[in-house]
Amino acid sequence: RRTSSVGNKSAAQKETMITSIAWVPVGVPTENPRRAEVPDEDLDTAFMLAGGLEGESDRSGSDERVVSCSEGNDDAKLSDERRTFNTSATEKARKLTGNYSRLRDLSPPARTLGAGLDEAMAALNMEKYDVEDDAHTRAARLFGAGRTTFYANNDDDPYITIKDDEDVFEEDYPDDFTIRHTDLVLLAARTDVDVSHLEVYVYEEAVLNGTEDCNLYCHHDLLLPAFPLSVAWLAHPHSLQEEQTANCVAIGTMYPGIEIWNLDLIDAVEPVVTLGGFERRAATTGPKDSKFHNEESDRALGGSAPDPVWTSTSKQKKRKQKQRKQLNNSELQKDSHTDAILGISWNSQHCNVLASASADHTVRIWDLMTQSTQQILTHHSDKVQAVEWNPTEPSVLLTGGFDKNVALIDARDSRNASMKWKVGADVECAIWNLDSPTQVIVSDENGSVTCFDSRKGECSNPIFELSAHKKAATCLSISPGAPSLLVSASTDKTLKLWDISIGEPKLIAQKNPEIGALFTAVFSPSVPYLIGCAGAKGEVAVWDIMSEKAVADGCHGVLLERYNRAAMPR
Repeated sequence: RRTSSVGNKSAAQKETMITSIAWVPVGVPTENPRRAEVPDEDLDTAFMLAGGLEGESDRSGSDERVVSCSEGNDDAKLSDERRTFNTSATEKARKLTGNYSRLRDLSPPARTLGAGLDEAMAALNMEKYDVEDDAHTRAARLFGAGRTTFYANNDDDPYITIKDDEDVFEEDYPDDFTIRHTDLVLLAARTDVDVSHLEVYVYEEAVLNGTEDCNLYCHHDLLLPAFPLSVAWLAHPHSLQEEQTANCVAIGTMYPGIEIWNLDLIDAVEPVVTLGGFERRAATTGPKDSKFHNEESDRALGGSAPDPVWTSTSKQKKRKQKQRKQLNNSELQKDSHTDAILGISWNSQHCNVLASASADHTVRIWDLMTQSTQQILTHHSDKVQAVEWNPTEPSVLLTGGFDKNVALIDARDSRNASMKWKVGADVECAIWNLDSPTQVIVSDENGSVTCFDSRKGECSNPIFELSAHKKAATCLSISPGAPSLLVSASTDKTLKLWDISIGEPKLIAQKNPEIGALFTAVFSPSVPYLIGCAGAKGEVAVWDIMSEKAVADGCHGVLLERYNRAAMPR
């Protein structure tokens, strides 16, 4: 399951894509994530659907039996249900053995069953059905009694010439679910043809894992209800539905709801919180049923035409059209977006605040404590693709949309405190310049990267405008350790590293990670010389820019060397 390569290749790479990634700060994930427990009501439902007694379910590891009936008639109803079940089982057994006389002539082994129900049941030995066999019996059944010999240990086996005292697996292979405090965790929103899920990757640097190669592997994943479009890590120290959750992720999909999952919980079947979205009865219709789908999703990801993988047949189109009609606005919660969630930004200074950008042309500001919308911003006339809080002014929000506008909004006075700038094409990404937090940097569908300064006022001329890529520039990210380093990703399959410390950006390095058209690229906040990226092939790759001579030998290398974990004391 582990791989020694930096890129993690999928067996069905033509049928998968990764649309968004996010880093988790070092040391935040718990060392040993716990497994989720299935709620009792879900067990009851599953038991009844499986054909068990209505209202009765068995709990593994427990001797209790839970019955959904009134307290006064518990014993009487339970006895009636058991009698009904036993009678039904007896009738089925009689039907199975009713044709015994015919089977006895056709099948010689069947003669040993006897002529009646009692002998047949005795041959099946149903009284000892739940009694587990010992190791010898199981091995004999598996390998053939009397024909194969097995030995309890290596010393007794004459065919093993090297007598090891014991197999030391735990020392050679640590627990796969243990996340060390030095591990880097990367979140990736993956979509296959039939299923979507969030994958939690662990990245081990070569200097820390004791080998010459980096190690990237999937630790666990979470099943998602629909095509994922945006991912944002968040640390929420307060109570969400009676559970303390600090290490969480907010996920936006083709559905209008925002799901918040606990990353320290493995095999969870539902999110901790869902902001908005469809009512529970409508949420089981299936993935990829949003009004904003196929052609629009490709456009949101920087493409100009539908991917042939997602092209539907006429029957599938008719089914999807019927499903879209079923998922109408009447099934939405009152406090919700009405279309796909294209962007999410968590406010790190006000940890209960989350902003979301949607294909319904709006931006919503959420309060995670009350799980409700505090503001609805309607300053865009088309789908809103980008949203990000200012790192130094926590009330200022940056947004960008398909109306070719970039906007600054002060949430304290959203009607009056706002600025807008026009760009040449649909906005793909908009971020703040960490080196100068009054400046915004925008990439668009034409591959251009433009920088504006809010101090010069609305509609002011750009600080710089750069034709960075030949195709859509889908993502931008700035290194927290060297804020004058900007990376741009594109559907032309390349990453480009720019120095923006001077007036005009200067290209320092570029790389083709060979994972197809790139949809996302992000600097690690903890190790700011690492860039995670992903795209159309459904693979994750990590670029260590310190391996580039132009970076290591320049002024940026001096800044980034402070984060070199190989040189840090352990």
